[in-house]
Amino acid sequence: MRRLLVAVCTLFAVATAAVAFVVVERDRADTLRLAGERTASMSRMIMAHADASSDAALQIINSILPIVASWNLEESGTGRTITARLKEMTDSSNLISSAWVLDAAGTNVADSWTYPPKRVNASERPYFKAHLAEADDPVIMGDEKPGTVTGRERFTFSRAVRGPDGSLKAVIAVGVYKSIFDALYEEAVTWPGARAGLFTMSGEVLARIATLQQASRAFIEQVMRHAGQSASGTALITVDPEPRIVSWRRSSSHPQLFASSSQSVETALQGWEERSWFTGLLALAANVIFWALAYYAVRSVEVRQAAEANELAVREVNHRVKNSLQLMSSLLQLRARRTEDSAYKEAVREVTNQLMALAETYRFVQSAKTLGTVDAAKTIESLCRHLAETYRVAISFEAGSPAIIHANHATALAVIVNELVTNAIKHGGGDVTVLLKETKGNMCINVSTFSGRLPEGFSLEDTKGFGLRAVRSMVSGMGGRLSARNVMDAGTVFIVELPSSALQKP
Repeated sequence: MRRLLVAVCTLFAVATAAVAFVVVERDRADTLRLAGERTASMSRMIMAHADASSDAALQIINSILPIVASWNLEESGTGRTITARLKEMTDSSNLISSAWVLDAAGTNVADSWTYPPKRVNASERPYFKAHLAEADDPVIMGDEKPGTVTGRERFTFSRAVRGPDGSLKAVIAVGVYKSIFDALYEEAVTWPGARAGLFTMSGEVLARIATLQQASRAFIEQVMRHAGQSASGTALITVDPEPRIVSWRRSSSHPQLFASSSQSVETALQGWEERSWFTGLLALAANVIFWALAYYAVRSVEVRQAAEANELAVREVNHRVKNSLQLMSSLLQLRARRTEDSAYKEAVREVTNQLMALAETYRFVQSAKTLGTVDAAKTIESLCRHLAETYRVAISFEAGSPAIIHANHATALAVIVNELVTNAIKHGGGDVTVLLKETKGNMCINVSTFSGRLPEGFSLEDTKGFGLRAVRSMVSGMGGRLSARNVMDAGTVFIVELPSSALQKP
């Protein structure tokens, strides 16, 4: 009998250890997967922001390129025309800091401030030296020195204008403030141990999040190697002392650029370590209870000796083991309710199912940018059809008339609608209605549900969810307004108001 006790207890110990090991390892894999998804999402966002900056810069360059090509760089009428156009285009963009034209000696002959310009010689700037060395256009480069006029850090997009003999005639340059990307990092990169940045495929650092320990050159080169092999992806890189989960995305329209975001494995697994200890202690508690109850059963059999008493004791042991396993299952479920980690909840669900099986023995988720225009109504309608097929819910879309906007804003508009509709599906749990209309010079987008309610005192300014914070930031950056409210009977509505005039400008 005692041999049987040892065999059963050993079998139970092996079974609980195996279950705990599977739960811990699956939780670890899910935690690292979520970290990879987080860094991949960040690299996508940085690249989208960089593409918007690049498109805006190249649009400025292309708009004055024919004028500069035919200008003798001295005639004042043309110089004033170029200055006026540069000023108009830089003032209309919240991404561009300034623009200027240099002659073959590196001295500015026109800029986006005034004409005639304040004379500044940029012959020692990296981008100008690159054009002297006949680098391919456009040249996208960082600069360790701040702007001469503004005194602020920046990186530049530039293009050479050459004479018929191929000699350098002029350089057209556009600057992008690094602070624009700093604001993006501060708003979006909030997880511990994060790194994020925008780089060129030659290793130039254009902008990156400020951290105590920056990525080494060897680390950047390793990411560059990955980016050169595939346009996007996620990998574990161990060049620096601590291994990191790294995601990258190369620009489809500007192959010189790629964005990268990463998190150290140690930091990503901090929560997992705590959950692993808890799971291990539960497995140990299960064994203590099981061994104690099993020992009690054997002692009862030995003491009672009578067949009837022995049978009753065995039944009692079985009953207590079953209750103990159910108790452990309840404790696991209670613990799962106290965490927001969906991966851990799923792991707990699996282990509770296996514990209940033991008791019965004893009795589970995103167009090329153009300089033209698009119909926002068709874009949103297509997005709603995709979301309806993905989530298998009914999404109705209504639009009063075609809403023509500049193509540069189409991506941002799709991101806003996608986030609001996904949020409505997740929290509303029912059908969703999307309404697009023009009202008093504004484009209004209403996303409504017929179930679910916003909590008392809900405020978009105070919300901690990254999705709504990102939507609010994007809407505000476009000069619009985001609001939300409960409807009278049931459901909620989120309202986005964007100036139509701003959406029609590049």
